[in-house]
Amino acid sequence: MSSGGIVVMPAGAVLSAGAAVVLTAAAAAALTVWAANQAAEAALRGLGNLGESLERTAEAQAAAAIAALRWPRVAAEVVELNARLRLLTERASRAGVAVAIPEPLVLAGRTEQEAATWAARAAPLLRAAAEAVAAGCAATESERLAAGLPESIRSAPGTAAALSRLQQTLRDRHRTAAPAPAPARPAAPAPDLDGILRTLDEDATEQERLTVLRTAALAGGAAPAEARAYVRQLRSRVAELNGRAERRRLAATLVTALEEPVVVRTPPPGPYGGTAARLRAVIGGQADLTEELLTEASGALRWAETVIRAAYVRETVSACLAEQGYTVDAGDPAELRLSHADWHGEHSAAVWVDTAGTVHGRLEREEDVDGDEAAGRDRERCDTFTADLAVLAGRLDAEVVVDPRHTPQRRARTAPVTVPVQRPKAREVR
Repeated sequence: MSSGGIVVMPAGAVLSAGAAVVLTAAAAAALTVWAANQAAEAALRGLGNLGESLERTAEAQAAAAIAALRWPRVAAEVVELNARLRLLTERASRAGVAVAIPEPLVLAGRTEQEAATWAARAAPLLRAAAEAVAAGCAATESERLAAGLPESIRSAPGTAAALSRLQQTLRDRHRTAAPAPAPARPAAPAPDLDGILRTLDEDATEQERLTVLRTAALAGGAAPAEARAYVRQLRSRVAELNGRAERRRLAATLVTALEEPVVVRTPPPGPYGGTAARLRAVIGGQADLTEELLTEASGALRWAETVIRAAYVRETVSACLAEQGYTVDAGDPAELRLSHADWHGEHSAAVWVDTAGTVHGRLEREEDVDGDEAAGRDRERCDTFTADLAVLAGRLDAEVVVDPRHTPQRRARTAPVTVPVQRPKAREVR
């Protein structure tokens, strides 16, 4: 017995077991892709948001499973905050406003506590930076708002003060609103423009803010019958723009996963060659996240998950084999080359991960040696290598499948090793 395959358990369980202390690059990428997948699935299924999805997942699990989900929960929060920071950076750049915006967090090399602490600090900093961007745009926004109104409204007494109040409402919409003072005498009910403005998404762009402000100003300056039509229009526009902001946020989450270094280094299948660029166009406001693009991005994420999972398994396999006394050469992206001091240069081994995430191993000769003594060493080292694969399988909580018919052959120097399972080419390793 000398070659085998390790059927790795589902990616979520691998992450829970393997990313408990400090995240390696592959484990961090896996969590990023996992979070993006959760967001995409929630959008495709029409669920509320990623937080609701995670809550439902947690409620359905036992206490041990909830504890295992802690890292993914923290990672999901970090991924969402990183996406929002990216959107705010885009907004500030388009508006030409210089604002101190926190840097996104790279999960690789972080502990769970470090990531959670960063998220707790980044959320209020993000809010403050967003308010600074809005304040920096206030003067220009005021000029553009007034210029877009009919002269009859623009020149009316009190219009400037009303516009200023609407802008202030929009800037303060996520703070706790003070109760309005009771009117001195009964008055005809006025449209709750402030209440509608407060529902505008935090990630709305400056142009979208201008759109709703203009509609609110028209409603405030129109006759009652006409004002009611403007109020309906305002509600409709806020709902529409909130949807666009949510889709931009989702696009920023999805593209983050596709921009992980290990994914970028792996050429994607044809259908996903331009997916990341199309998502970046959504983030930049040049396009919207259509149902077709969301479906395409979800497929790209599934592909990215196979790339990340293979990288994570390969990383774990390499570390485990090194602990078992093997010298690991990870220079070839297609496979790990192993040597062992006890083999005295007579044998080497190849270990690789296929596109399904299964690990394969094979012992090979470095030189042709005949005779019963050489055959005995072949069998002994084959059995030892297979046993070590079994230990590796135990570390991964996986099943090992061996090929008892294999006899070590001289290693091919210029061509891939022939194996029962089709090996991927270097650029197709997942």
